[in-house]
Amino acid sequence: MAGQVVQMDYAVIGDVAKGFDAASKMLKAISTVLQGLVNMLRTMSFMSAGTSAALAQYYDVIRQKIDKLATVCDNFSAKLLMAVNDHKRGDIQGKRYFGQGVGG
Repeated sequence: MAGQVVQMDYAVIGDVAKGFDAASKMLKAISTVLQGLVNMLRTMSFMSAGTSAALAQYYDVIRQKIDKLATVCDNFSAKLLMAVNDHKRGDIQGKRYFGQGVGG
């Protein structure tokens, strides 16, 4: 049986990594805006009989989930770039970067 050949299109994988990086940056910007909104709503909550506080809590939960997703995108981007660099050096075991599943 012949040896296994592992091929990789570096440009395509690099573009995917850039896409994850761009998504992460966008999510971080959204998180920053939400954090400002949460802070404003918490400041206003004493005048709104608790409505603003409830809305602030709701937005804060969304912000926390966005932060986790941004971290996942950062991880994917970094791991894809590491896999490309390893493959260029002849290491075809890059799959180890993705064997643990999604982590934050």
